[in-house]
Amino acid sequence: MGRVRWRAGCAGRLGVAGGGNRLAEHEGKVMIKVALHRSRGARILLSVSLLATSAALHAQDVSAPATAGSAPAEAEVQAPTNDSDIVVTALKRSTGIQRTPLSISAVGADTLFKQNITDSQSLGRVSPSLVINESANGGSRVIIRNLYATGEPLVGLYYDDVPLSGTGGVSNDAGGTQPSIRLFDVERVEVLRGPQGTLYGASSMGGTIRLIFAKPKLDRYEGSVDGQLSTAAESDGSLGRQINGMINIPIVDGKFAIRAVGYFDRTAGFVDNSLLNLTNINSNRSYGGRLTARIQPVDNVTLDLMAVYQDREGASSSWNITQYQLTGQKFNQALFIQQPQEDRMKLFSGTLNWDMGFATLTAAGSYSDRFLGYKFDYTPYFARYQSVNQTGGIVAPFTGNPTTIPGYATFARDCNSGYILGTTCNGAGYQTLVNSYGNMSTYQPQTNKTSTAEIRLADDRYAFKWTVGFYHSNRKNFTESILNPTDPVTGLQAFPIGFPTGNTFTVGVNDTGLYRTIDDTLAQTAGFGEATWDINDALSVTGGMRYFKYTKETTAAVIIPSYIAGNSRQDALTTGGDETGTLFKFAADYKLNSDVMFYGSASQGYRPGGVNQTLGLPSYAAVYTSDSVWSYEVGAKTSWFDRKVVVNLAAFRMDWQNMQISASFNNAFGFITNSSSPARIQGIELDTSFYPVDRLTMRLSGSYIDAKLRGDQALPDGITQCPIPFVPGTTGCATVAAGRAGDPIPFSPKWTVQASADYATPVGNDMQIIYHADASYRGESLTTYNLPLYANAYPNGPGGTPGGAALYTLPGFTTVGLRFGLEKDEGRWGVYLFANNLFNTVGLTALTNGQASATALGWRYNGSVVRANYGVTTAPRIIGIQAMARFQ
Repeated sequence: MGRVRWRAGCAGRLGVAGGGNRLAEHEGKVMIKVALHRSRGARILLSVSLLATSAALHAQDVSAPATAGSAPAEAEVQAPTNDSDIVVTALKRSTGIQRTPLSISAVGADTLFKQNITDSQSLGRVSPSLVINESANGGSRVIIRNLYATGEPLVGLYYDDVPLSGTGGVSNDAGGTQPSIRLFDVERVEVLRGPQGTLYGASSMGGTIRLIFAKPKLDRYEGSVDGQLSTAAESDGSLGRQINGMINIPIVDGKFAIRAVGYFDRTAGFVDNSLLNLTNINSNRSYGGRLTARIQPVDNVTLDLMAVYQDREGASSSWNITQYQLTGQKFNQALFIQQPQEDRMKLFSGTLNWDMGFATLTAAGSYSDRFLGYKFDYTPYFARYQSVNQTGGIVAPFTGNPTTIPGYATFARDCNSGYILGTTCNGAGYQTLVNSYGNMSTYQPQTNKTSTAEIRLADDRYAFKWTVGFYHSNRKNFTESILNPTDPVTGLQAFPIGFPTGNTFTVGVNDTGLYRTIDDTLAQTAGFGEATWDINDALSVTGGMRYFKYTKETTAAVIIPSYIAGNSRQDALTTGGDETGTLFKFAADYKLNSDVMFYGSASQGYRPGGVNQTLGLPSYAAVYTSDSVWSYEVGAKTSWFDRKVVVNLAAFRMDWQNMQISASFNNAFGFITNSSSPARIQGIELDTSFYPVDRLTMRLSGSYIDAKLRGDQALPDGITQCPIPFVPGTTGCATVAAGRAGDPIPFSPKWTVQASADYATPVGNDMQIIYHADASYRGESLTTYNLPLYANAYPNGPGGTPGGAALYTLPGFTTVGLRFGLEKDEGRWGVYLFANNLFNTVGLTALTNGQASATALGWRYNGSVVRANYGVTTAPRIIGIQAMARFQ
């Protein structure tokens, strides 16, 4: 795919944010007033000001090319009545969704509201093969078409034109900490499935999600308010409350307007900690807002400005799944430490659109600053070597020879050199140091500062439509990793405490078990182009190319080593490299008539490589290169019976090369390496909508996807596989689930199904009762490659705990939601009752396989110490009431 060069040397420049291209909305200024008379006598009045790409004038005849240089004018056309008429800008120009030749789902504000979709996790109900999993340590991971792996994101996530990225942390897993999204005052959400490499760049191998916010209206005042009260099953009376508000103010009529959005959300907690006697520990609090401004000095120039602030405080929602399997007790964290989280993001962006007559010039830029800090338990890794009981009897005291504890040689060297004070430089002294660690908690504060810039020129007036552009991005991640003791009563980490003074470390005074820093930069530059030629009214062909270059540099230092882990002090060391390459796209579509279109495509996607900062990892395994996919897809988009039935089908195959996979060094510290085996993902997707009678809408979508390895996986040459089961004290080895040909990719359910129905009953005086029901199914998946190896290693868990395949399986599950209410004028105001996860399903979305992990806290059951599985699940049943009002 390209040229790769890696190097080690001095610290270099700051770096880049990953990937994609930005898309500014094509501007129009159209006032539409339509009166539609329905068969049941209902009269719908629509007054729409289209100031962004959602201009509905394209909805009826999207085959007609937009005129780039034409002056805005009022037009009387039929406005969209359902999501099959939505105009999208996935191709960086306005197209009707049924005339967009790729797999895309789009939902408008009305559908989001009806289904009570307000955040990241609930967005998975609107698109086939879309899975969004909450991460235990904050943020979320987005998966499309079963592309799942640690590392940079595999799915691009956009706020309008701005790509969002997670923080890399010590394991470079930026894809696992993508920020949570708020879905209030959103014009629409577009879910693009399959690689979007040419237009959206890196980290869009699986697809792209675009959140298009409502833009300021230049000619009217308007506002809305929305409030909810809710409670969760198992919450012991914890009350969730949420309020959202929006106001639109024209400052200079027709020229300048602002739109302000604010929110506050306190979720009803449901996870307890029985060891610390804490309840509802995951009752998260978040607040923030968005301020947008639109300036239109002349008809053909528009400037959109945006500022976003999001602030969240909460705690890890992982809990003891093994305890639930054995005793039926749900939502118990059972840890001796608290695991709080903080997540704050500031974002500033601007997008200029200038209709120059022969083409439209778009320039977009952004700057974001995100802080993510979380704490998690690391006690067992140290407690197993402590000769005094630190864990209330959960881990038996160590009675062996202290010189056999990993890291003794490094301790003796540093102690004899005068760095370690307060103990003797022998086995007894080392045991004193190990005992001083007590119950240990890891604190990892991380910052992500990213700037992006894109400029492009596009024209879609004629049969030959084209887009060319240039993109540049800089991302700088800074991470600290700190191990400190926790208070045995409160479970709170003592931080900061015990940092050494000068060049000495005193046992009993400096109690920090590890302190290291990682400064990681990624810089990316790209040029891209895509063109479509309408050969005739029916047949169109498309070609696209993107040239990219990225530079990655990582500087790491170990100020206080973790002696038990076997590492040593390290001055700042920089490792890095660069890579160049090209991505291609070829596509064709054929419009049989105005209601039927067939399309086919072959396209590429990729994501950058990186540098591991795993303590003690051999230098030759420190770097890993980019991975990529070639995707081949055919599909059909059809509408029937005057658009009362919409049926879209897509079949695809993706060949994944040089896969980035995760491994663990010394069974304690994660790292990324490239797989020795490619993978193949192939499947079929169905996306349908039905409008059989007035006021009734039904949707059904789903996917069947088979994702498997095509060969055997292995660790890099020179790294020894750790024994399975892992033997405590083993060092210099790595743990990786060495998959075999035919093994399914972890976290890849074969089946996903989504269904919903909406109905409204008029009750007079412009009022109606609305009814909504939805169901979502996610099939079974595994959490590891080579399941027989791991299942046979643990045929029966200690103390009668579940063993074998149960340790590594995420069972399939279904969640059901209901909502009904009374509203006036189809949304002027309304009051609603809702229930999410109606049948209180425990849907397991992530699982830490404690039986094979060095860091899972032991849990006593029937006289045996069990290294339990901890997992993240869907929220239990939530019942609430909602009220909203709009004015203009």
